[in-house]
Amino acid sequence: MSLPVYYWLSRWFIERGYVVIIPQRRGHGATGGDLVESVGTCETADHYSSGETAADDIASTIDFMTRQDFVSSRDVVVVGISTGAWASLALASRNLPTVGSIVNFAGGRGGHAYGRANAICNFDGLRAASYLYGKSARHPSIWLYAENDSYFGPEVARALAAEWRRAGGKVEMHIFPPLEKDGHTIVDDGANWNLWGAVLQEFLDRHRIDRETETASREEALSGDSTR
Repeated sequence: MSLPVYYWLSRWFIERGYVVIIPQRRGHGATGGDLVESVGTCETADHYSSGETAADDIASTIDFMTRQDFVSSRDVVVVGISTGAWASLALASRNLPTVGSIVNFAGGRGGHAYGRANAICNFDGLRAASYLYGKSARHPSIWLYAENDSYFGPEVARALAAEWRRAGGKVEMHIFPPLEKDGHTIVDDGANWNLWGAVLQEFLDRHRIDRETETASREEALSGDSTR
């Protein structure tokens, strides 16, 4: 798999004071070896196991980076695009204490089945996996798609979000108007900041404040307990 470069998405976060890491999962870029996260054929695609395998690599990256002195050990924002977003949703099911929130840009697996737009390999399996992830995921998540995404269009996105919610997971869903070429390129152009930037900023700010309030309340309660 070729090495992905997310210049505009990275720049959006960097301009807001974030440290940005783009991990290369096994089989991508110069990591060597097989693409281990691709489990099964199109008909038998095991989307749950594929996501879990990819999430292992993201979790390892988070574990390493949060031990660096220039990276916060809490409130990591896990951002994924396409299959990377699916891996981020799989990671969400683990509720890592270092993670604060999950951002899903155009996420899914098995898109363009046999080269056809809007065709999904084992769509029933994809929906089932979304339910299984959502069953244990408790991090807040925002899902960002465009109307003309040829891999994971609105019907797919809504179906996956419905399974996630049905299982008890938290979803904030936004489906934006069509992009010029293909909605799957939602993060590939700086102009698209105007599409999703304000929505994402508000989500991150809101949940950061919520977590800070929860932490302060917890510390206050612990302090009160110690004086008794």
